[in-house]
Amino acid sequence: MRRIASSGLIGLGAFLIVAAALMKFYAYPALAKVPTNYESTTMLEAKDAEIFDATTLAPLTTDLTVESFTIADSSVDAPDGVAVWVNRSSITRDDVPGATCEGSTKPGCFQQTSERGAFDEVSGAAIGCEVCASSIDVSDSTTGDVTSDPVERSGQWLKFPFDTQKKDYLQWDGNIEKATPAVYSGTEKIDGLEVYKFVQTIPETLLDGTRELPGKVFGLTDPTVDASTYYTMTRTFYIDPATGAPVNRVEDRTQEFEYDGTRVTAFTGTVQYTAAQVKDSVDTAKSKGMVLGGMQLLFPLIALVLGLLAIAGGVLLGRGDRGDGSATPADRRHLVNA
Repeated sequence: MRRIASSGLIGLGAFLIVAAALMKFYAYPALAKVPTNYESTTMLEAKDAEIFDATTLAPLTTDLTVESFTIADSSVDAPDGVAVWVNRSSITRDDVPGATCEGSTKPGCFQQTSERGAFDEVSGAAIGCEVCASSIDVSDSTTGDVTSDPVERSGQWLKFPFDTQKKDYLQWDGNIEKATPAVYSGTEKIDGLEVYKFVQTIPETLLDGTRELPGKVFGLTDPTVDASTYYTMTRTFYIDPATGAPVNRVEDRTQEFEYDGTRVTAFTGTVQYTAAQVKDSVDTAKSKGMVLGGMQLLFPLIALVLGLLAIAGGVLLGRGDRGDGSATPADRRHLVNA
């Protein structure tokens, strides 16, 4: 009976050790990548933002709502390990009814941007992909202007890596069309979740191209002028390190039109996740992070320790079985011959 129990414990221990290896080297890598059927909506807001109003041709202050919808494009025959996502951001003004942005739930459409991009499904870093057709389309409902351009991104695009590290990452910025450092700036806790803080600072930059605006915007009699655009951004990310997903993003942004030394505000304000969105993002990160973190270290470690204990117990039990009972036949023969 003890021999059967010994074999059972050793078998169980071997199974647990194999399970530990499978969790660490198979289950975790299978989970630590973006899903092929990803779809989400993120809500952001900008309270008391100063924007340029195309009707009055002057800056005004209003509240803005940003609805960011992201979906995986599974129709693209992308290379293995490459994800293709489409992101549509709809910005609406709270002070005017106006039209509704495509796919949005609120009236007062101010601007809509649609982006398609490819990135590594584990690291989140942008990847050049010929068949993925990375692009950006911007439509401005106040002016009717629509621009559509192909784009080659670099750095992190929509997320940070799974198992984000405490180091700097290059982060893509679509306005200056290049990646700049998002500097690791410590850890914080949001609703009990430990997050890594990264800060991307873009000093005042003259953007490529010009924008045609009425001369009266700058106090001139010219019917139209070609104005330059200056852009400044401080973007702060609060990242769940297990999943690489942002649980909050705060953008302090300034954009100004300039002509002949005169500047007019195009946008000044702070865009960030709504309080409800932060809570939802934290809850999601906690549930996913617990599984990923467990599969990466805790669950394999527990299985390994239990497996080793089971094998040790089985070996000890087997030794006890061999040492139990009376003398062996050889011992008995020795006694008789004596």
